[in-house]
Amino acid sequence: MKQSVSQLASAFNDRFLQLLISLDEAIVLSGKKTAQMKIFEDSEQQDARRELLMVEEIANRKREIEADAEMTHHLKIEAQFHQRLLVDIEERLQDTDNILSSILNVNEHLGKLLDVLYTEACTLSKLVDHIDALPWLQRAILQFVKQPKYRRVDAKGHAVIISTTKAALSFIGIESLRQLVPVLVSKHVMPPNSEFTPDLQRHLWLYTIGTGNVARELSKEFGVKPHLGFNLGLLASIGHSVVATIYLKAFDIQLREEIIDAKNNNNHVLAQSIAKLTPSHKYIRSLWKMHAAKVAYSIIAALKLRWLNITPGVAGIASIKEISYKYVEKHNLHPLAKLLFKSAGYMQFKLMQKNQLMSKEASMLYLRNFGIAASDLSNLRNVNLTGLELKIAQNA
Repeated sequence: MKQSVSQLASAFNDRFLQLLISLDEAIVLSGKKTAQMKIFEDSEQQDARRELLMVEEIANRKREIEADAEMTHHLKIEAQFHQRLLVDIEERLQDTDNILSSILNVNEHLGKLLDVLYTEACTLSKLVDHIDALPWLQRAILQFVKQPKYRRVDAKGHAVIISTTKAALSFIGIESLRQLVPVLVSKHVMPPNSEFTPDLQRHLWLYTIGTGNVARELSKEFGVKPHLGFNLGLLASIGHSVVATIYLKAFDIQLREEIIDAKNNNNHVLAQSIAKLTPSHKYIRSLWKMHAAKVAYSIIAALKLRWLNITPGVAGIASIKEISYKYVEKHNLHPLAKLLFKSAGYMQFKLMQKNQLMSKEASMLYLRNFGIAASDLSNLRNVNLTGLELKIAQNA
């Protein structure tokens, strides 16, 4: 049973990673058919194929053989391309300073802001200094308070326009900022939209916000303060975001360079073959498994958090060599790491369950592998996984 649970967990972990990128491909990976596949099977085109004459079948078989040869050539070019690409990507993943500045667009003020936010001596003035040094966060906060549901009017019925950081922070209130700011930070570091990863931004966000909310709920079980669990869950998936972003950017850069080189060498056939390449989900999943946890640790460690010291949690996850709660307990990982492991596992289960990628029997085994007991399921039953419960000062 131990081996079967381990094997099942590994298969479903891969399925979850595919779900992050593309629901349709995760459905295919699970052995099911997508809605489009079912529609095609029921179409007149499919019916017509069943009635083909023998001569047409022979012609089709010939085309299939030619297609197989073309696919073999394509896979060879893709493998050679990625062999060179992965060297570049692994170098980029080692450069934490560049990741912070160029990929994430954050600076030393982010760590200081998160620390100040959770001290008893936190004041609006202290927050303003750090938020103004992060223009994207300043814009996000001002956009937040301009939502119609937060609109206020003065004594004459005129709309009150909030245009300064301090006024916006005062309106929201420090307690609500302690939830809102880390959420806005997590939103900011999501990977960009790409036609090649159609569901990545949306699914990764659901996973991120859900893991934060679950970790906050389960934090007492591990003797962890709720705000630590919340921030840990929100920031732990930053490695997945960075790895995917760097892969997509590096892929585009190398693709252009190799097409130009092939044309300059008068090898137009090779140039055409390279031009047909597209980003590979298989390689993204592989890079995630190898680097996501370590990249998350290097980034969070670089923020130099003191009051909000969640670093031991991501450090523990980065050290795991077997995705099993028994392994986590056997190696006596930090309580924050245990909390993150269980919270992330629960959200992986919920997202696969929601998309019908996991049977009830498999769910029980999968949950057990992440140390999730019946009591945990009971505690989490009524948790709002994807929302925030803010008490805005002026609306309280």
